[in-house]
Amino acid sequence: MKKSLFFIIFFIIFDSLYAGIPKKYDEKRFDELFNAVSNYYTREELRKIVEKSLDRDEITDKSIHFIYSPLTLKKQAGSHESRLAKMINDETVKKGVDFFEKYKPLFCKLYAETKVEPGDIISIINWESKLGEITGEQKIIKVFAEQYFLGEETDNSLFILAEYRKTEEGAMSLPAGRKRVERLKKNAFSNFKALLIQAKEKNFDPLEVKGSWAGAIGFPQFMPASMKFAKDGNGDGKIDLFVMEDAIASVVNYLKMHGYSEKGRVAAFKSYNNDKIYAEGVKTYSDSIKNAGVKIDSCQK
Repeated sequence: MKKSLFFIIFFIIFDSLYAGIPKKYDEKRFDELFNAVSNYYTREELRKIVEKSLDRDEITDKSIHFIYSPLTLKKQAGSHESRLAKMINDETVKKGVDFFEKYKPLFCKLYAETKVEPGDIISIINWESKLGEITGEQKIIKVFAEQYFLGEETDNSLFILAEYRKTEEGAMSLPAGRKRVERLKKNAFSNFKALLIQAKEKNFDPLEVKGSWAGAIGFPQFMPASMKFAKDGNGDGKIDLFVMEDAIASVVNYLKMHGYSEKGRVAAFKSYNNDKIYAEGVKTYSDSIKNAGVKIDSCQK
């Protein structure tokens, strides 16, 4: 009886938290966001965007729950480890070599300019999107709006709080989770602001941009706040991370600007994703395709 009552209460609370209706939000946070983008939006324009971005849907519900779960970091580490065999095998290595041959003139040009090796670029794009095959269906503005405006509310839900008790499964502690919520809120603000500004500068609808569950965009899976490192790779005067030449040039610039030459390639990989297994996986795949034929000396031929 007690268990049944618990689940009844749980679903009532869960339904109220995740219903597909706009949520109330803190006006102080709205003002903070408006002040950051006021050169681009009127208060009324921004209000409409925020309210639409807080309309919930099933995809966003899943993304938000995964982001806030105290088990997420544990699951991500396990996911990276389990992906090693899938990401590094004869089939994926061949695809990497073929990819190099397809874009070889661009790789050679960029190497001459930056000394960032083609294998490292290919490895990151392969790890991030399987060389452009998977980029995500999440409307990313909803992820940033939820974290920035309603992060504490989401974290306090029964659904999330119940998972803090799963310490034997690797759940973080409640105090550690609370600190993480604050970090998520700051990162969400940075990415929300960047997305809104880019939308005006590049003339696109910020409500329609799709990406990963975390809000990453395009073939290299850049977060909006990292778009300042994006580059035009095909010379058309535009930057589109769903165009492979632009994705390649952007990864090169990101690695270059994050100490690739000064600190070493692995340090630059970690700046892309600060996970030990991720960095090891990117390095291992890169070394594998180099041994299979992705060699910079072939640029002379």
